[in-house]
Amino acid sequence: MNIIRVIINRKTFISMLFIALTLLGYISYKQLPVELLPDAELPFLFIQVNAVREVDPDYMEKQAIIPLEGAASTMEGIEKIESFADRRQGMIMIYFNQNVKVKYAYLKLQEKVNAVKSSLSDEFFVNVVKIDLQQLSNMFMSIQVRGSGGLDRIREIIDKKIVREFENIDGIANVEVFGGKQKSVEIILSDEATEAYNITPAQIRTLVAQNSQSKIFVGQVYEKNKQYFVNLVAEYTDVHALENIVVRRSGPVLLKDVAEIYVGHKEETSISRINGKEAITMQLIRDAQVNLIQLSHTTRSVIERLNDQLKAQDIEIVIQQDSAENMEKNINLIIQLAILGGILAVIILYLFLRNFGLVAVIALAIPISIYTAFNFFYANEISINSLTLVGIALAVGMLLDNSIVVLENIYRLASNTKDMTESVVKGVREVWRSIFAATMTTVVIFLPFIFASQFEIKLLGRHISVSIISTLLVSLVVALFLIPIVTHFFLERKERKRGRAIDFNIVSQKNRLLQIYRVLLKSAMRFPPRTIIAALLVLFFSLVICLALSLDVSRETELKDFNLYVTMPGGSTLEATDLVVEELESRLEGVEENQDLISQIYEEEALSLIHISEPTRPY
Repeated sequence: MNIIRVIINRKTFISMLFIALTLLGYISYKQLPVELLPDAELPFLFIQVNAVREVDPDYMEKQAIIPLEGAASTMEGIEKIESFADRRQGMIMIYFNQNVKVKYAYLKLQEKVNAVKSSLSDEFFVNVVKIDLQQLSNMFMSIQVRGSGGLDRIREIIDKKIVREFENIDGIANVEVFGGKQKSVEIILSDEATEAYNITPAQIRTLVAQNSQSKIFVGQVYEKNKQYFVNLVAEYTDVHALENIVVRRSGPVLLKDVAEIYVGHKEETSISRINGKEAITMQLIRDAQVNLIQLSHTTRSVIERLNDQLKAQDIEIVIQQDSAENMEKNINLIIQLAILGGILAVIILYLFLRNFGLVAVIALAIPISIYTAFNFFYANEISINSLTLVGIALAVGMLLDNSIVVLENIYRLASNTKDMTESVVKGVREVWRSIFAATMTTVVIFLPFIFASQFEIKLLGRHISVSIISTLLVSLVVALFLIPIVTHFFLERKERKRGRAIDFNIVSQKNRLLQIYRVLLKSAMRFPPRTIIAALLVLFFSLVICLALSLDVSRETELKDFNLYVTMPGGSTLEATDLVVEELESRLEGVEENQDLISQIYEEEALSLIHISEPTRPY
């Protein structure tokens, strides 16, 4: 093979190429999102239409649904559109083909809806909704704020200092606070004044929202090769700022001229308790596309900094639940098992080859193949999750086979000739078809999953298939190009040091493993029927053992956290739900393993989280 002679004479170039691909793969690895399960964008979008009052369904269909359907139908890749309408709301469901990227379709649909929204009546509110699997469980951290001075003092510190710190974290979409009294501003319009000036409540609501969202450009900030635009966002800090909003330019007419403004507290709609005592609980809602583990680390550092700052005020922030913690443990466990499997594979190779140099050459295929494969992950928008890590773990054992076959054949030929270059060229030429066919037979098994049309199969199969296929293809390239030049380098180096031909018969005839193998092989060849019957018996007993183990592992999983859900009849008050939860808490007080009991109570439902100190074994 002339190409092998070329790469042998270009060792530096080929080595630098693989080093560059490996380093680029490491950069891709750092850019990949990390998640327990792959994120999935469901292939459909919703357009929600809500009415401020009850209307006739035919009226909603003609005035809102039909114009929005017309705007949505101009998009490409739509499979079908379904819609319905009742007296208070309507829904348009848009299903897309499999090859449509939903995140881009969402932006286009939002643009088309905004163009039509201005022509609709003010009594309709329109919203475009995109659902993915991550949004089904987007609450990633629950924290508790403890301190002295009562709930109102703690709630005031939370509203002024803590909430803003969490909202400024990149990746947190919303911060929800439960417990304590929340300040509110009540605007009571005068019917006579608004009628005299021809001002509607909708205009007042729009003006208040616009003033709170106004921005003033104050300058630019430069950081390395990035340029940032700095805007000053206006917020209401004084009730007088609300009173002086201009609601009509002629005059001018201010908000205080047509309304009375009162500052007070909102009526409580939820109660939060920790071990029977009222507390302030915060839930952090994450963005769907964020790296959850990295977001958790960033949030924990912010909590640590806030605890240092608020220690003088006797305020402490305690993490009650972090969904990224178990995710990180599971992913780290899979990575550790994959690394352990690679190490064991290398150890087994050493037991047979008894040559550290050979094992080191073969072991190069593992990190190079894995890190280079991450480039395919990045190109195909594949995240690092449990499926892709399992795929890599499966491929680790298979990717060593190609390198072993090439290396063993080169050394076999090198033991019979003094020309190292000819041994390398001939060694690769004799086996490249075999390892190419062996690799492709595995690749073609997983390749159809990438092009599957069924959504669930494509979602699960695409991640594990890309991980296995990319790793195996890279290992094939490593075996055909990198292993020959590294082997040629070591062979020439050893020959120059000794000044004579080297004996490459690595495995001695007295090797215990080789002797056992010969005895078993001769016995199998001498008694073929017995060998076949013995193999069938081993297969049968293996199936029985596997079946017995599968039936024995049906025990419940040991957990440290348990959720109790309380659902009340429709129309139940907050006080009634609170009484039921108090009864539940009183019955759980006698549980010895109970460490923390966190309750979040609403008007018609409640959630109690029980955290036990030690996992209990179910019987």
